[in-house]
Amino acid sequence: MKKTLLALLIVLCGYMPLFSQNYYHLRSDGNLPKGYNLDKIYESTKKILLNEPNNEAMSVIDRLPFDFKFYGNTFRSYRVCDNGYLTFDTLAISPEKPSNTYPANSIIPFWKDFKMQKLPAPNEGVGIQVYSYTDGVAPNRRHIVQWFGVSLASNNFTGPITNASIYAFAIVFHEGNEGRFDLVYTPYGDKTQKAVIGCTNANNSSFKLLNDSLSNLPFQFSFDKNKFLVYQFVYGTQPDYDLSIKNLNVASIYPVNAIVNFSGTLTNTGKQAISNYRLNYSINQGDTISFDITGQNLLPNGEGVTNFSHPLSWTSGSNGSLNNVNFFLSDPNSMMDEDSANSHYNKTVLRNTNNYTAPRRILFEEGTGAWCGYCPEAHLILDEAKATYGDKVIPVSYHFDDSMTTPSGDIFLSNYFSSYPDAMLDRKVMLGSNSTWLTELAARINGNSPAEITIEMKSYNVQTREISYRVRAKFSDYWYGNLNIGSIVTEDKVRGNALANIWSQNNYYSKLYNGGVGGASHPLYNEKEYMDGYMHKSVVKAMPGGVWGMPGVIPQYITPNAEFTQTFSYILPEAAFVSYLTDNNTKYCSTIDEPGQNEGRNIPANIKLIAYVAENDSDVNKRAVINAVEDKLWNLTYIPKLSADTKVEIFPNPGTDIVSINFNQSADELVRVEVIDLNGRVLKSNTYQPGAGQVALFMDVAELSSGLHLFRISTPNLSHSITWLKQ
Repeated sequence: MKKTLLALLIVLCGYMPLFSQNYYHLRSDGNLPKGYNLDKIYESTKKILLNEPNNEAMSVIDRLPFDFKFYGNTFRSYRVCDNGYLTFDTLAISPEKPSNTYPANSIIPFWKDFKMQKLPAPNEGVGIQVYSYTDGVAPNRRHIVQWFGVSLASNNFTGPITNASIYAFAIVFHEGNEGRFDLVYTPYGDKTQKAVIGCTNANNSSFKLLNDSLSNLPFQFSFDKNKFLVYQFVYGTQPDYDLSIKNLNVASIYPVNAIVNFSGTLTNTGKQAISNYRLNYSINQGDTISFDITGQNLLPNGEGVTNFSHPLSWTSGSNGSLNNVNFFLSDPNSMMDEDSANSHYNKTVLRNTNNYTAPRRILFEEGTGAWCGYCPEAHLILDEAKATYGDKVIPVSYHFDDSMTTPSGDIFLSNYFSSYPDAMLDRKVMLGSNSTWLTELAARINGNSPAEITIEMKSYNVQTREISYRVRAKFSDYWYGNLNIGSIVTEDKVRGNALANIWSQNNYYSKLYNGGVGGASHPLYNEKEYMDGYMHKSVVKAMPGGVWGMPGVIPQYITPNAEFTQTFSYILPEAAFVSYLTDNNTKYCSTIDEPGQNEGRNIPANIKLIAYVAENDSDVNKRAVINAVEDKLWNLTYIPKLSADTKVEIFPNPGTDIVSINFNQSADELVRVEVIDLNGRVLKSNTYQPGAGQVALFMDVAELSSGLHLFRISTPNLSHSITWLKQ
């Protein structure tokens, strides 16, 4: 069958009329279309087009959310086939196997004789579907059609199941008049298998096939979404000569007199192979510094990425100066570059003295979920990082699809994570496998930042439960760029009732889960499979000021010693309490539900405030955090204070029944004493008028439950607080 198809291709090419326009393809590894999510199969927000079991099946008609131009015609509806193609011929109800005729009016990511069958144990949980979903807003929407888990019709799974046993690939439609679509390939499938990849018009009179023939399944073994293989299909006339800059390694800031050598990667997106080209740059529209590169073999259609480096350095620029850098590629094969837009790169670069004096703290942001059986080990890694580096590490846990999910957290997760657990450092270093997290952290932990971040003027209103605080950012050197001041509110010791995957943490390391995936030596081996009373840490409550922080507070050009402030507030929900039927009190869990010890969440004493300054780029992958800080809410400072020489004491502390509040008062004023619990509730309140001088106020606290409390002593003009422990 394969030989017949190849012979047919040769015949067709011999008799095909020439058309001025057709689709052409550009390979673009890692340029994953925004909104694509391989793990969408495990979400309910998708439309299932084909489900298992199925073989030789055509789907019902699905609709695009926008008009799509394909070979000059406009379409809104399509069908998909389990054999790896999509057709705009909605009357087609008979699936086509690979043969000597292409499926007409079709986009073909991988035309093969597939079927959809449930996998045997222990892989029976793998989804087997063809589904669709839409991402983005008009006029920049993307419609994705994903094949996931299909297998070769000849495979009856008599042997072991591997990633090569099933296939996953997708079509991504882009809204607009260009008729552009992408084909995306994942680390699933057998890379030695060959099939048709491309597209055809309504009568097969015009088509575009990858490699003009059968192609091996595009494959790159990496679940890093930035390394998935992507083929962009563009309708039009492909240039003969077109160099494209993939990446240019130029920072936004360099110290004065630092040597800058421009380097990066490029690709050839034209039709012709290229053997020589020229590297060029100019500073502030001055002389162009050029260098010729020869002896190359740059393959066409983006097949292959080439490293380059301009050997002539840039060293000019005074302290605080802004410099316009214009870098460009030219003269491919001594010919004109037919699309100069993708071969030019412009950037404003600052020169400063590198006087960075603030200790750098790392924002360690994790994607997790109570349903995620592998996530408890990731939590242990965050604990180890905090224990090792102290306040130099700020852990943040964004929960997905459980009771601790927040709308702002979901936005954050959708932009960075497609699998769990996963994490990133300072929104710059993606971590992937948690086996590398501590190594990556150790490589970044040292060093200073240009911005010192502090949290000040904290307050908590017991009646309204409003938290308010001010963030201050002070710079020690010149800086240039778009920066936001952001904040995150987190909570430790978060518990909920015994509900598996909702509050109770799933634990694949438990001996009760198939003997435990980590073995008997794992610290979670003796814990339950679903850990009731699990104490979730660093749980995101809110992101005051928005997911990406507040823009416009910090100017684009910053001078040394400049300071900027932003006030944030958050209403803490009412305290929630827990109740359990079965005890599960371990190192990681607490099911104590006695009054005074049954706090579950929204507890002021467990709240932490995080502030950060981050770059604000249109690309979410370029929004690095330049520094951050974390502070506890409960260590409150009430403004105004008593005079500096005033000393307030509670005796005894700890105590049991009667306590004495001792201090010196300069005037005969009413004094109010309030006792506040860890939930922020006023448990007891007395008013006194003791007169001026040394004061001793007595309060009966026998009815209070054991634990930590806050005494607040207030006069009409002054306020002071002190913690007290009830035994």
